[in-house]
Amino acid sequence: MIPLPGIAERVLEHLPAGSRVTVTASPAQGLEATLEAATALADGGMVAIPHLAARMVEGPDALEWILERLGVAGIEELFVIAGDATPPAGPYDGALTLLEAIAPAGRGLVVGVGAHPEGHPHADPAAALELLRRKAEHASYVATQMLFSPDPLLTWVEQLREAGIDMAVRPGVAAPASRTRLLRIGIRIGVGRSLRMLTAESSGVRRLLGPGHWDPDPLLDALAAAELPGLAAPHVFTFNSLAETAAWWQGRIGRA
Repeated sequence: MIPLPGIAERVLEHLPAGSRVTVTASPAQGLEATLEAATALADGGMVAIPHLAARMVEGPDALEWILERLGVAGIEELFVIAGDATPPAGPYDGALTLLEAIAPAGRGLVVGVGAHPEGHPHADPAAALELLRRKAEHASYVATQMLFSPDPLLTWVEQLREAGIDMAVRPGVAAPASRTRLLRIGIRIGVGRSLRMLTAESSGVRRLLGPGHWDPDPLLDALAAAELPGLAAPHVFTFNSLAETAAWWQGRIGRA
């Protein structure tokens, strides 16, 4: 979820207690909005997982204050990303430097990190793989950018295992949405490369779409059928369409 005003209340209305809910670090809203929403969700019985964007953290004192605040709220899981703030607000220029400062193992924290199976926008594949290997020394799992076809993920996970990276992988999956909405949001958040497949007439991903609509079920079914070791439950991008996403997810559980 994106920490817009009133969103925590909507989450509590539409999702059952105990749901895992990540809260993004929005440059427009600031880290305070993320912390407030995560705390409200934890108080409401959710497993709240705030994003910490390294480039938005001002320094060691600010980091300790954030971690203490989250600890008081009973939050024991974080998702660490680099963020896009330019220049950085403090000494942390990327996710790895923030992970090293947090030292999750010593604090008893579960930490997830992000990855781009279809290629990192600012790093060649070898450098991105090495960076992820170093992050894996501090993290418990990796959640990917949005995917619309199973093949890139399956190939990428094999590469991880060959490189000795054995973290669990949560595939990033967009909740049901119109293709127009996906394209508009996806380009804004930087997954235009993946989304271009949605408009390619020759792309096999078109079979996963209804008329102008994205249905994630075929993708999830294909990933489940692959029976890939270490593939965990998906990270669902809701675009704050909570009622619709909750209805789809509960329906999927019912069918399963």
